[in-house]
Amino acid sequence: MITDRQALDILRAQGHTAGAPDLRTGRVRVWIRGSQEVIDVHLGRELRELAEEKLNFDDIWARREEEATAGDEL
Repeated sequence: MITDRQALDILRAQGHTAGAPDLRTGRVRVWIRGSQEVIDVHLGRELRELAEEKLNFDDIWARREEEATAGDEL
């Protein structure tokens, strides 16, 4: 299993830009290569799966939309 640091290195090698992990929120901001889009990725499993190409940015966008919708229902 790769570490978060290794996952960030992989994403950067793929041409994405990644900020510093925010341990307070448990997320890291990733700018999608070739666009002005940015997404906050959860540290840990989500970040590793993104780097390993088990998840893509569209999958994460869908998760964020679900999280926002769930938050609106509270």
